[in-house]
Amino acid sequence: MKQCSPPNPVPSGVAARPRGSSASDIGHRTSGLSVALRFLFMTDLSPLLLESVLVPKPWGGRRLEALGKSLPEDGPYGESWEVADLPAGHVSSAARSRTLVSHGAHAGMSLRSLIEEFGSHLIGSAPPTTGGDFPLLVKMLDARENLSIQVHPAETYVSTHPDCHHKTESWYVADADPGSLLFLGLREGVTLDHVQAATGTSALADLMNQVGAVPGGFHHLPAGLVHAVGAGVLIVEVQTPSDTTFRMYDWHEKYSRVRRPLHIAEALEALSLDPAGVVSKAPMSGPGTRLLIATDHYWMREHRMAVGPIGLHPGRGVRILTVMRGEIEVADSRESGFELSTGSTALIPAEIAEGLSIRAKSTVLLLETGLIW
Repeated sequence: MKQCSPPNPVPSGVAARPRGSSASDIGHRTSGLSVALRFLFMTDLSPLLLESVLVPKPWGGRRLEALGKSLPEDGPYGESWEVADLPAGHVSSAARSRTLVSHGAHAGMSLRSLIEEFGSHLIGSAPPTTGGDFPLLVKMLDARENLSIQVHPAETYVSTHPDCHHKTESWYVADADPGSLLFLGLREGVTLDHVQAATGTSALADLMNQVGAVPGGFHHLPAGLVHAVGAGVLIVEVQTPSDTTFRMYDWHEKYSRVRRPLHIAEALEALSLDPAGVVSKAPMSGPGTRLLIATDHYWMREHRMAVGPIGLHPGRGVRILTVMRGEIEVADSRESGFELSTGSTALIPAEIAEGLSIRAKSTVLLLETGLIW
């Protein structure tokens, strides 16, 4: 949906089970005078479990249920917002625009409210948006049908269109049907005239790079890249918190969809024929940890581990943990722990990230996202 308005850039089945921890745990997890002194001045923040926001979409399906989402029976659902902090009225298809804390002392609070109360204790040295909101949107996306071919504006476009907002995004392929595709950018040699002639028709897809969707694959899409998720793909998407989207083609002939507006003039001005920074990575060949992407806005790591400890990126910074497969145990140095299972997400406040203990209880696929690398 085209949304050029200031972003001030359904409980989901999160599995959380108390686990006792003794006072001696603190001594084992903290050492040195600096850590001890910081502990004395820490707030009451602990790892935060968030309620997902389920979003119906005409191209969605029921696959999110495989990730533990309890879907209503009223139609297809395309997105589950795991971490969202968008202003009211910024989106039209979601029941609410902010994910709320689901458990503990801060239950019912939005990330914006927590930022107002705790500031850098929550998000570290990374700034919130200009409106004071959390600066990332993390979602799971089920494409039963092809999504519209679209583009998001880069900073150069935004600089002359102040009501629009930059959007960069990254996709991690959680699952994909055999033969399913991702549409990623324009083929070499395609000109703006070619794009203009094809926009609004199925011919636009023929001008694009069509890449096989493979579970475990990763793709980074800088602003200005023309793109679409193909049918049969389930992804985790991390993005800057903007929904400025210029739709170029919506597959209405293929799916007999109700026609949605196209934004042809805006798209032709905003797109880049060959944007810098496109990244694609094949799945990992075995267990381990790898950096998927580090941008000016966020970074992502992938952990594939058997039973045992998982080492997060060192340093004091907010983390988002998304379990794609298996079960992990999470504990900080002061609180009883909890467990996260497949499809669950937790936000780790910056002030406790260094003292956090993460342990895989089974073979695990875990995505770790942060703000400043």
